[in-house]
Amino acid sequence: MMSETFEQVLTAAQAGESLNPAWSKFVKTTFFVPVLAPAGGAGHTLRALAGKPTIRISEVRAQVDGDGGVLAALSGADVVRLVQGDADIEVVLSDRSFDITGQRVAWLRKSIEASLAKAAQARAAAAATPAAATAAASTPPAATAAAPARAAVVLDKPAPVRRAAGGPLDVAALKPRNVTIEKIGLQFFVPAEWRESPMSNGLRFHDDSTGTVLEAVGYVRPDVSLNKWVETRLAVVKHEMRYLKQAGEAYAIDGAEWGDRVTGRAIEFTGTVPGDAFESRCLVAFVRAEGIVVAITIRAPADDFEHNRAMYKWFLARVELDEMAAPEPYSAPASGRGYADLDQPRDEPGVFGFSMQGRIGRLRALAYSLMVFMPMIVLAVVLPILSPKGKFGAMWLVGVGVLVSMFFCLRLMVLRMHDVNLSGKWILGFMLAVGAGGAAGGPNFTTIGSIIFWLGLMIIYCFIPGTDGDNEFGEAPGPDSTLVKVGAGLFIVAQVFSLVGQSKMRNMDTRKGPDVPSTSTSGRGTPVANKVWTSPDGGMTIEFPIKPDEEIVRTHVRERMGAATMRQFSAWSTNSENYRIQVLDIGLPPLDPDKTMVDLQAALLAHNDVLTVPPTALVFKGYPGRDIKAGRRLIRMAVVGSTVYIATADANATAESMQRASAFVESLALTQ
Repeated sequence: MMSETFEQVLTAAQAGESLNPAWSKFVKTTFFVPVLAPAGGAGHTLRALAGKPTIRISEVRAQVDGDGGVLAALSGADVVRLVQGDADIEVVLSDRSFDITGQRVAWLRKSIEASLAKAAQARAAAAATPAAATAAASTPPAATAAAPARAAVVLDKPAPVRRAAGGPLDVAALKPRNVTIEKIGLQFFVPAEWRESPMSNGLRFHDDSTGTVLEAVGYVRPDVSLNKWVETRLAVVKHEMRYLKQAGEAYAIDGAEWGDRVTGRAIEFTGTVPGDAFESRCLVAFVRAEGIVVAITIRAPADDFEHNRAMYKWFLARVELDEMAAPEPYSAPASGRGYADLDQPRDEPGVFGFSMQGRIGRLRALAYSLMVFMPMIVLAVVLPILSPKGKFGAMWLVGVGVLVSMFFCLRLMVLRMHDVNLSGKWILGFMLAVGAGGAAGGPNFTTIGSIIFWLGLMIIYCFIPGTDGDNEFGEAPGPDSTLVKVGAGLFIVAQVFSLVGQSKMRNMDTRKGPDVPSTSTSGRGTPVANKVWTSPDGGMTIEFPIKPDEEIVRTHVRERMGAATMRQFSAWSTNSENYRIQVLDIGLPPLDPDKTMVDLQAALLAHNDVLTVPPTALVFKGYPGRDIKAGRRLIRMAVVGSTVYIATADANATAESMQRASAFVESLALTQ
């Protein structure tokens, strides 16, 4: 039966859960490797790719024989030992390449050296026996030197010389040092040589010799039982470390001086961490004292874990928790008194920022919302004054302002969700669900989903208190200042006035007057009342969807018209549609009304406006007129003596908007 190639083993390993079989096959496989020294010489020097610290190898000679250089047939183990510096290895396969990073090469080299060291120790132990000594005496020295036994390469993490498995624990040899996390009153021991690094709500320790990692985190949770704490953390482990599988049932643990004051439980897991080629074992210890819950996680390669199990048991037995006063009942929310130095500055989220880390309370969320929306309110008031015609630059400014405001508003939502110990991902998930439902179920689904979304947020904003003390997302917010309370009150008052104003506007828009002759249909099929608007001279009427405002005719426009005078009225709809009426008095009836309308057409159309269809001539009660359509701009004009009436509608890209624009210009009527 033909043996499998490295490529076959690699493909199978990549489809499975571990690359360990592939690494074992790699070190035993013979590859063709470019070298600088002659292929038959000793002490090969590997030849890297031009301009890259990469060694290219392959099981097939033709894959690496393209440049005519010297090749050597070396095992994967030999290649690893000969690689210089942090160079990578590129294994050329039949239809692709498999890259081995310099970091992984270094790990392979250490594993090979450890395996060779173990094999040498085994041979030395065997040689010490009488039988081995006799056999060694009968073997010529030259033969022994010429054919050394080649150790089978077994991938394993290098480890220092340790006590015999199952032997007594030498505590003095550990040189334990005491570690304290003051804000939760946690004390425990770790070996002196373990590296320490901070993490959120705790500390992490790393043993470079074995790869053992110990993490300790704790929270002030006066109302959480040990069973609830185990359930909560177990859900986190299963969600964030799905590569681990529980090994056995939970079991009780007990400290040297816990008594009835401290309780504990532990659960063990096994699995292969992504990126590792070996199986790890993980122990999670759950400890609770009055007001405090702690999780201590110990993870190590399976062999090292079993070898050091007595040491881990010694660690856990000496974990100590100081009893702490439970935080006061929630007021606005709790400031974390009892576990933090109140004189120390707190790193709390500000009004504006880009970080989604941290928490804010209810009043602070409302006060910050006022600051977030204030620029938009100012922009809405000032922009119509600065740019009454809604120029492109002004619209662009509004768009940017809306996007920025939406981002900061979303940030406040996430920080408020954190305060009730919920992830901000729930907001994104619900928004995606509403969007997908709207695409599948139509606008009614979107409307209902949006209402539920905003009601839920308002309940969280105004009624759900934050968790007491620390939670998964950080320290509890500090006390609310007077300024925060005032800002929250102003925001609530502003919301009430806004709701009242919107209600009045809806009543005004839906109220019909006695002179309203017709209605049109909005883009969603809901009838809306139209108002008949009459020009100041009483010569024409038109159906404006909303009440128009008179605009000031700019100076350069008046100068261009000469003796003619013009009044202009316009209205913007909520659908970004612009409706406009211009009443132009040219002094005397024109000799050629058609030429006058052609000139006005050229003045009304911009450089980028292109006629969609040729203009259409019209007659209004015997007076000449014209219809013009240029893209989404519709124009209708009529020349009545020395007065020209011009109706213009700019629609958006939807068919419903074009229908509304067409209905507007077609409603132009003369009263003479």
